[in-house]
Amino acid sequence: MIEPEHMCKKCILLDGSLGVSVNASTGLCNYCEDPEYKTPSWWKTQITEEMRREGLKDWQQAIKRAQSRRGKHKYDCIVGYSGGKDSTALLWKMVNEYNLNPLAVTIDSGFIPETAFENVRDTLQKIHVDHVIIDSAKETFPKLYKWMFLHQDSEDRCLTTSMCEACSDLVHALVVKEALKQNIELILFGYSPDEIRRYFYEIPQHEIIEEWMPQFFWEDPFTKGDRSHFITQEEVKNHILPRILLPYHVVDYEEDKIVELVESKNLVKKGNSSTLKTSCHIIMAASFYDLNRYGIVPYALQFSELIRQDPTVRKKWVITMKQISPLIKQGKFNEQGFNFALEKMGMTKSQLSDLIQKQLDRDPNREKIIRNVKLFTSQRRRKRN
Repeated sequence: MIEPEHMCKKCILLDGSLGVSVNASTGLCNYCEDPEYKTPSWWKTQITEEMRREGLKDWQQAIKRAQSRRGKHKYDCIVGYSGGKDSTALLWKMVNEYNLNPLAVTIDSGFIPETAFENVRDTLQKIHVDHVIIDSAKETFPKLYKWMFLHQDSEDRCLTTSMCEACSDLVHALVVKEALKQNIELILFGYSPDEIRRYFYEIPQHEIIEEWMPQFFWEDPFTKGDRSHFITQEEVKNHILPRILLPYHVVDYEEDKIVELVESKNLVKKGNSSTLKTSCHIIMAASFYDLNRYGIVPYALQFSELIRQDPTVRKKWVITMKQISPLIKQGKFNEQGFNFALEKMGMTKSQLSDLIQKQLDRDPNREKIIRNVKLFTSQRRRKRN
């Protein structure tokens, strides 16, 4: 049963989880009430239409520049290719709409679902581009993930968000290394419009060197080999740093049309475009942690951002949350991926549950968090008025 006063009537965030509060008078959470979305403190400033227009203008210029330089180098750009629907569509558009020759680069962390690899194989039979799989950091990723599970102590930021940011920094660094090796000046990632908490449209070049390697990489169990996956000043001194752009933040984006494109072109099999099927296995374990620790499914943050951009999709995401939350709570949502991730990190479900309980017992919002877990995972539900 979901009590109306506990859920934001505009998005789907719940009062009491991760610094979220729902105003009893307006029924809105502090994310939706704050026009700049500055709550909590790490949330990125609201993206304005002017920012989108300026970004779109820059994107069009970047494409024209790439097209004007065709043939100067072997590849016109890199497309970070995960096998998900968004990167698949982006790769197709770069070849078929923009007539460019991209290098598709996949970073194999060791946690990628077989569905994503199947999509990669199917797509590359239709789009004839060169493809590189980089797996040199497969021993580093599980160390990174386990460290973050063991050291998560925030009361207002979920583990999944922190982990995805640290992981993406390592992924980005590996892609930049490939760009430097291939003398490629443009890198594209297919981050969807809801993925704006950290970056909007372009990843600042200064972060490539200054901010990507976490400070804890200087501690055990990390080694010099683990640190070598990040970019150093020495590596870039004789190179032009590539621009890293996120085009879906500024171009027209409709999820249904993306799915229709990749499935109608037979790039992926019907149903394989679902994000829930292509997400990294570690997300399954992190989602289990976040729901039981914070009373929130981390997907809710992204779903809520999509709802703010298009209120008509709210019902769809409420239903999705009701469907997946009970499974995530028990570790049975993609149970195979959940167990795989724990085994790769050398952890058990019991150890993870004990870790969660210790953190939860110290949280001042403990009672609200427990209530929120029950709201979406209770077997008896009623329709909200």
